[in-house]
Amino acid sequence: MASHHTRSGVPSPAMKRLLATAIALAACDKTPSGTASDHGRVAAQTAETTKHGAGEQTVATGDPCAKAQTEGAMVMPWIADDLPAALACAARRDVPVVVDLWAPWCHTCLSMQSTVFTDPSFQADAPRFVFAALDTDKAVNAAAVGKYPPSAWPTFYVIGKDRSTGQTDAVLARFVGAASLAQFHAFLEAGVKAQQGGAAGADAHLLGAERAIALKDLTVGEQELTAALAMAPADWSRRPDALTSLIGTKLKRKDFAGCLELAEKSLDDTGKAAAATDFIVSATSCIEQLKGDAAMADRVKRLRERAVARLAALTADAGAPLSVDDRSDALATLRELLDELDRHPDAVATAQRQRALLDDAAAKATAPMARMTYNWQRCDVYVYLGVPLELVPALEQSAKDLPTEYDPRARLGWLYLKADKLAEAATWTDAALALVYGPRKARLLSQRAEIAAKQHDKAGEKHYRQEVVKLWESLPPGQANPDALTKAKQTLAALDPTTAATP
Repeated sequence: MASHHTRSGVPSPAMKRLLATAIALAACDKTPSGTASDHGRVAAQTAETTKHGAGEQTVATGDPCAKAQTEGAMVMPWIADDLPAALACAARRDVPVVVDLWAPWCHTCLSMQSTVFTDPSFQADAPRFVFAALDTDKAVNAAAVGKYPPSAWPTFYVIGKDRSTGQTDAVLARFVGAASLAQFHAFLEAGVKAQQGGAAGADAHLLGAERAIALKDLTVGEQELTAALAMAPADWSRRPDALTSLIGTKLKRKDFAGCLELAEKSLDDTGKAAAATDFIVSATSCIEQLKGDAAMADRVKRLRERAVARLAALTADAGAPLSVDDRSDALATLRELLDELDRHPDAVATAQRQRALLDDAAAKATAPMARMTYNWQRCDVYVYLGVPLELVPALEQSAKDLPTEYDPRARLGWLYLKADKLAEAATWTDAALALVYGPRKARLLSQRAEIAAKQHDKAGEKHYRQEVVKLWESLPPGQANPDALTKAKQTLAALDPTTAATP
């Protein structure tokens, strides 16, 4: 599944992917011109990039299907940031809609675009679906995001007509995170089967779970997932998806003991794709909450040891259906677990493997946006290895190659912050703030406040914390995040109890 692990309470690349909903979705009314607004930008840069972000569409208004565009090496034609048009096109063609909820900062989203959606096997699917790409940072997508919320980035839905109820935009299938080719094809087939009324047994219960989770009904979601797994045949192709969803649901419901029990039972049943890592990430997040319980200590240690063995085997398997992004996530999780087991030399060796993997992928990337896919994970591992400044030249080149992208500048600001080069950190973070839009601005404002705090600039820190509160207060329905707003207010109040509210 984008952007998950937790180290010392700080989300790492993999945990950010699983728990990214908490980061959430402020948006400006219009994406700044030239920013990362196009689905498929990574693949598109193998040819001329086709812009179709907000305010850039020039297709005829009479035919919603005309808004679909095939970009670069992408196989499927996508309608960008216009779910109503996609639904209207689907109604005209009597096919379901595949929705990709993505964001420009999500490295796993970009990896899916450049490593999965470019595969020729999807050519046969183009006539069978309408494909809609929604940048969740945009206000224009607020209603869609509210109705079909992401559990992490990316989250995919198949939506369409439920022939039993007549609902025209019902959830027919759902997939969270990185998918292998086989997994994404199985996800598409599940959507078609559900629309045709053929979902039965385990598939029917999985569909019930997906619909409940979309409505944020975690209790029913867990019940349906449990029923699906109980009924599933041994060779059920969606078992890894269901297990990963179930353990994530238990984590969100704070059923840490149940989460541990499920992990002990099913750790080896999640296949060889990204779901295997995602399952372990949720499991380790659960046992973090149990590690202070002496009665659980032996079970927690045994599970960590099993997880290490599982990830070591997975990352050593060259034939596993993992992208570089997926493999890097697995290595990052592995090094965290090794550190938890006081095997730091092994963790460092794993980090060196991860660094070499990412550096090689970036060097082989054929376009600046493709190289940007690896920026965050490279930053994370370089900081872990204690050499953040060694990555600066590569990030500076990324910023130079992508003059309207905020992400390389944001990463540079973070690298310099970790290296205690505060003037440079402020300069690059300010450059990113001038380009960023939507929810990512809250993250960068917080980064800027942290820099100000380290500079002993109390007024600056207070200003940026106030701006974070204002940003979360400005969110439209469907994108609001009450938890993030509450946390932002608490942070501001702790800084200055007399000014807890926005001026």
